[in-house]
Amino acid sequence: MSSIHLLLWVPLVLACGAADKTPVDPDAEVDADSDADSDADTDTDTDTDSDAGTDSNTDADTAGSGAPVDHCTEVVGFGPEFTDVLATWSTQDDAWPWPAGGLVAVGSSSIRRWEGLAERYSDHMVVQRGFGGAQLGEVALSIDDLVLRHSPAGIIVFAGTNDLAHGVDPDVVTERMRCFVQRTRAGLDPSVPIFFIGVTPTPARWDGWTAAVAFNEAVVTFAETDPALHYVDVPAAFLATGSPPDDSLFVDDGLHLSDTGYALWDSVLRPTVDAALASTAPAPTRPPASGARILVDLGASDGTNGEHTPSPDYLGQHWNNWHGRGGGDAIYPGERIVELRTDDGTATGAALVVTGGFLNNGREHGGLLWPDASRLGDLAVGTATEDYFYLLPDDQTGGLQLRGLAPGQPVTLRLFGSRDHEEVRVTRYTVTGATTASTTLQTSGVGAGTGTANDGSTAELTGVVPDAYGRVHIDVDIETGPYGYLGMLELVVE
Repeated sequence: MSSIHLLLWVPLVLACGAADKTPVDPDAEVDADSDADSDADTDTDTDTDSDAGTDSNTDADTAGSGAPVDHCTEVVGFGPEFTDVLATWSTQDDAWPWPAGGLVAVGSSSIRRWEGLAERYSDHMVVQRGFGGAQLGEVALSIDDLVLRHSPAGIIVFAGTNDLAHGVDPDVVTERMRCFVQRTRAGLDPSVPIFFIGVTPTPARWDGWTAAVAFNEAVVTFAETDPALHYVDVPAAFLATGSPPDDSLFVDDGLHLSDTGYALWDSVLRPTVDAALASTAPAPTRPPASGARILVDLGASDGTNGEHTPSPDYLGQHWNNWHGRGGGDAIYPGERIVELRTDDGTATGAALVVTGGFLNNGREHGGLLWPDASRLGDLAVGTATEDYFYLLPDDQTGGLQLRGLAPGQPVTLRLFGSRDHEEVRVTRYTVTGATTASTTLQTSGVGAGTGTANDGSTAELTGVVPDAYGRVHIDVDIETGPYGYLGMLELVVE
């Protein structure tokens, strides 16, 4: 069991996942996922913020009579707040179940916003199930859909911070943690490792740190009774930088982690995972062969802001369409499309997984409606160019991962985005596998062709080599302006 260094004399708060406030596009590209990362919501089970009739300080899982203790008596009355995102994942999981034996990462917005998680853990089959504002009570309540249905080989958890921020007593949050573990042990082999990341100190919640310390200490004590429960002592690493921790570890809100913060997080987490869990990444099956071409249409498909591209299209090309979504809807990390088809309709074992969240829009908000084949060639398909995914700074972090490619077999990627707006907006795409390459695309303020939208340029990256597990990670970032865009993707196996 790793040691913990907690400073009881320091007054603080911590934890990630509270109210995120993102800028609103004056052209109405608003974040329709308004409940995400919002701790302004009231605690729907405030009447249970007490001892809930249980002794949360007992270390044994049996009562004095020898009967098993039910640590979930308070959780069963928890009022879930984020049913929409849970329903989105469940609908996809019902249609395309994940293979058993992966690494589930579950919790609040620090898990949701960790766009580099899948890239850092490319040797694992990561199933991302982080949602902003999540309380540990809701995670434990929804464990069947979030965790157990995937039959994972390991589980990363970061939750409890929002419970404490809502004023829930640390003893009650501890009982919620025990409920999570109890339900996990009942549904999976008890040897499955659980990596519980300690509530992390942040400047924004520093004055609540005393409660976080009490909870973290309780997790450490409980972990001593379960050899497969690993407390990950990231708080000690953060406190080593200062009290409160150094500002560079966080984005501007002082609550959520920056890239530097995630790197420090993972410097403690990764060795713990490696010591307890072997690689969970499956070997690719049916990777697209040399010469194969795959087309993906990203964006809204509600008939107003966008539509699915027919297969075959007017050029005889088959497309892979993202799931049905309305304009402004959020696209959550952990969503995916599987068995990607080539442009001639052949099914492959490749998949496209969202690793960093997006929003999406289209026709009503500046999508390219009438592409010109003389400028875009065989990508000039209106249903594909009229809608798009877009991202916001920090919160909607914009990431995709291609899985199931042939390791070491180079591919060429062409990426397209367009938004009719006079402001200059440039998106950067960084592609990482066994190699890394980066390029930019001006999507708006072009001043050529049709209006101010990009109607003829693509971002092209050749010689991209998938890593040893057949993965290519695509980081979509904002280079210039307030938004970044990606509307379609073409992959050609060289």
